[in-house]
Amino acid sequence: MEVSTEAQDARVGPPPARISKRALKGALAILLSMLISPLGVPAHADPLDLHPSICLDGAAGMVEQLARSAYSIRGCATPPRTDGWVWLHLSDPSVLKDLPAGWALLLDENRFDRITVAATNSDGSIQNYSYADGGVGHDWAPGGLLRFAFDSPGVEISSLSIGFHHLDGAIFIRKIEARTPDEEAARSMAWLILIGVLIGALISAMVYNLATYNGRRDRFQIWYAVWTVLTLGYCLSWTNFLGLFDDRLTGPLAVRLSDCFLGATVAAGTMLLLTLIEFEARHKYLLWTGYVLTVLSTLAGFAAAADTLLPPVWTDRVFNAVLILDVVWIAATIAVAIRRRSRIIWFFLLGWLPVIAVFMVRLARNMGFLPQSDTIDMATFACIAFEAVALSVTVACRLRDIGRARDRAARAMAVMQTEAETLRRAAMTDHLTQLDNRAAFQAALDQADPLTTLLLIDVDHLKSVNDSYGQELGDNLLRHMAMRLGQIVPDGTALARLGGDEFGILVPRSVEQALLERLDALQGEPWSQSGRTLSLWFSVGQTECNGSPVSAMHRADRALYWAKQRGGGRRQPYTAEFDRADSLAARLLADAPHALAAGEFTLYYQPLIDLKTGRQRGNEALLRWNHPELGLLAPPDFQILLMDETIGPRLQDEVISIALSALSDVGDGLAYIAVNFTGVHLRGAAAGRHILNRLQEAGVPPHRLCVEVTEGIALDHASDEIAEALHVLHTAGIRIAFDDFGTGYASLVHLLRFPVDIIKIDRSFVRQLTMPARNAHEIVRSVISLGKALHKQVVAEGIETEAQAAILRELGCDYGQGYLFARPGPLLQPPIYWPIHDESHG
Repeated sequence: MEVSTEAQDARVGPPPARISKRALKGALAILLSMLISPLGVPAHADPLDLHPSICLDGAAGMVEQLARSAYSIRGCATPPRTDGWVWLHLSDPSVLKDLPAGWALLLDENRFDRITVAATNSDGSIQNYSYADGGVGHDWAPGGLLRFAFDSPGVEISSLSIGFHHLDGAIFIRKIEARTPDEEAARSMAWLILIGVLIGALISAMVYNLATYNGRRDRFQIWYAVWTVLTLGYCLSWTNFLGLFDDRLTGPLAVRLSDCFLGATVAAGTMLLLTLIEFEARHKYLLWTGYVLTVLSTLAGFAAAADTLLPPVWTDRVFNAVLILDVVWIAATIAVAIRRRSRIIWFFLLGWLPVIAVFMVRLARNMGFLPQSDTIDMATFACIAFEAVALSVTVACRLRDIGRARDRAARAMAVMQTEAETLRRAAMTDHLTQLDNRAAFQAALDQADPLTTLLLIDVDHLKSVNDSYGQELGDNLLRHMAMRLGQIVPDGTALARLGGDEFGILVPRSVEQALLERLDALQGEPWSQSGRTLSLWFSVGQTECNGSPVSAMHRADRALYWAKQRGGGRRQPYTAEFDRADSLAARLLADAPHALAAGEFTLYYQPLIDLKTGRQRGNEALLRWNHPELGLLAPPDFQILLMDETIGPRLQDEVISIALSALSDVGDGLAYIAVNFTGVHLRGAAAGRHILNRLQEAGVPPHRLCVEVTEGIALDHASDEIAEALHVLHTAGIRIAFDDFGTGYASLVHLLRFPVDIIKIDRSFVRQLTMPARNAHEIVRSVISLGKALHKQVVAEGIETEAQAAILRELGCDYGQGYLFARPGPLLQPPIYWPIHDESHG
């Protein structure tokens, strides 16, 4: 039976079996059988092994992987698959005939990115499980298994297929069995009891270890605590009990976690043995070999977990080989310690012998020499619980052997005082820059003189540096900024990193002026790192520390905000004007809902002119607010509305509605209208489809709308989602324009990320075209050449004189807009025509 790999996620099946008295009795029988016969199978529970009835349909070499192991599965006699799927088909469904409704299919957890399990009933109905992205939902079972329950009794099953996409290796397909509901409930209960005992033993042993204290923590106590925590992590991940907290921690992720935990656990056990035995009982060669094996065990565990980067079959074999080397090393170390008359080694041996024995059996099972068995796995964790208790006793005996000196209490007090001072310093220090942190700065601010000056400094463009060059370069920029600030601040000045890209300075009035001059001189200072040269730009908010510390921080923060709003790279003292601006912003926010309902918002249009023919090609829509009391307001006057999470989207909807209505009224006489969009309205592909639906409802073709975005949107924290929306719009035929090009920190980078059709040269460059001793010509020429090379239209903004227009025509600019042609106003019908003059601009 072939099951479609496009199946949707589905979970059709009975609820998990309830824990009944019968299941509890079965669980106790399983545990008892495990104790009596460590390598046998419980007599009362006889699961149905499906290996003999399964054939494998996969890539070339998959069947050969299994042919040499105890988990041999024959091939399905089909051509090798090349689509990345491995299928297990039940060739003889009659083997399921004795299974009642609610029977469970159990599989060993493996690593894959998709799984599909499907059973077809005799009436043609299909019960299907399908998961993507390596998830398994709630379909996991204790004991490191995947469990899929089926409603129909086995006699009604006509076909059964199990599919893995990108399976890490067929050799890891060890368990494929079916169980009745009672058998599975008993098995799950047995695991629950066993893991409960194991957790209790580990926690009790750790508490006992921590409580056994003779004045200082010895290294073996620390390694024992590390080993206990890692062992608990390994047990919970391997047995799937992490799924009780989050289902995502089961399936392939549980396999990866258990590999990591196992490697680290073996490494911690190696270090525990090295530090636990007496110094005179150690052998120097075994000592250094143990250090090497500690590293190898950890690396091998993580390598085995990195199945998406490394071949999983080979990394698993390497991991098992390293584990065998660890066992051999432990045996040699114990033998040497016994020969050198170590007393503590006998306690260690008591705890480790059962674990080593059962782990050797597990290795044999993992290498394919023994069949899969729940009893082996359960015995493993039972031995681990015993080992934890035995090692805790070993640790206690070792502590007793160390002895106690008379001055232990004094030395312990000194250690405690040192640790307390270290923690205090750590709590008051920024880990990245080693400056004081926010807590230390707040303490200094609380004690500051009212005449002290407070400076808040924010590094400009840090997010763009991180996006363009990586987080490491951004961190180095912050370290460099901290170093330079530390070099220029006078003595007696408090300097701290407050978090992110923000620094704080408290400077006494007597040295304030000298520091401010040094700060201003630091603006634009070149900085080289990793072969790149950047400029150091930052914004500064300045105020006095009079009033409460909270009010001082608020004033400095408001001044910093205004400095960044004006382009950054400047220092801004606090003024009362900021409070008035806050009051006006609050009023505008309160008036906005009524203004939207009353239709006070309108669009003014500025024509876009073909600089060669003088014909109008389109319009840019500019938002205006006819406020009944404050008059006509432009976007800079009510910028707070555009940034508000509630009003901003409603205002953007209003702009779209007005623009689409205008396009419908004008008809085909006007090419398009360009509308400025905020990041709030461009969050993901769904936002792009919403805009397309609006166009369809208005009967406006997509090519008649142009979406303009600015550098600020490109730097939005959700820029990836914005890029998705723009790609959806661009694919549908909507033009995308990049406004204010050249003024941003990484404009060229954004040309690669966004599907841009139009580049708009910022008016600041156009204004300087007719000024002497300027390099604007070369900058504009470069932008135009870049646009031509990338097959983009180039538009120059802010053209105010014919001389500027003539220079732009000479440089090859396509289009322009500005007061020379028309000021923003109502939509002109018919479109304007601007006569082209032939006189030279010179």
